[in-house]
Amino acid sequence: MPTGQVVLIRGASGTMKSSLAYSILYHNGQKGVKGLYVTLEQEAASLLHQMAALGFKPASVSDSVPILDLGKGRVHLEKLAEKVRGLAQGRSERPLTAILRAKIQQLKKQFGLDLLVIDSWNALELVLEFQDRRGETFEFFEWLRALGTTTFLIAELPAGAEDGLEEEFLSDAIFRVRLEPVTDTAFQRRLQCSKMRSANHSSDFFTLVFEGDHFEVAKAIS
Repeated sequence: MPTGQVVLIRGASGTMKSSLAYSILYHNGQKGVKGLYVTLEQEAASLLHQMAALGFKPASVSDSVPILDLGKGRVHLEKLAEKVRGLAQGRSERPLTAILRAKIQQLKKQFGLDLLVIDSWNALELVLEFQDRRGETFEFFEWLRALGTTTFLIAELPAGAEDGLEEEFLSDAIFRVRLEPVTDTAFQRRLQCSKMRSANHSSDFFTLVFEGDHFEVAKAIS
């Protein structure tokens, strides 16, 4: 995957999007690559407990993969504003957006981040209360690219929604995860890279299997 891209991981609930994103940070963290996991869907303790239950050892990468806990949404972000007051002065964007950007930039300067996960894009939109969705999404994606990290945005596709959302057009790469019925009672997770700029990639769906503390991808057999 080309470095510095903004990558959308999109799928329905239960397709292990968060686990896949954490796995990327976890295995890179074992090699000393720095990554930041921003959680808005659940609090950090709950996230780490969930990852430990899957077989990961979060404590082993705690220095390489810090967690920015925004699990209580605006409450956490407003508390964060008190701690980093002044970092966002002089910016034109609305206060909470400026505070979030300032905190991530602060952590990048402190740790030298190469990877960033935001879980989830849907929750982030609600917390930041986008008023001009198209314009503010464009500005946020441009800021992510300027940050210089490879960023993974986890996004749940709302029921009945179709392709063509702003974040899909603006993303450099899109991974789609879905549950595919293989019998009347059995399902397989399938992964597709439907877009990746500057790369020659397959657009086929592959079987996504979780084993122990890692994912494996294999050719899908219908």
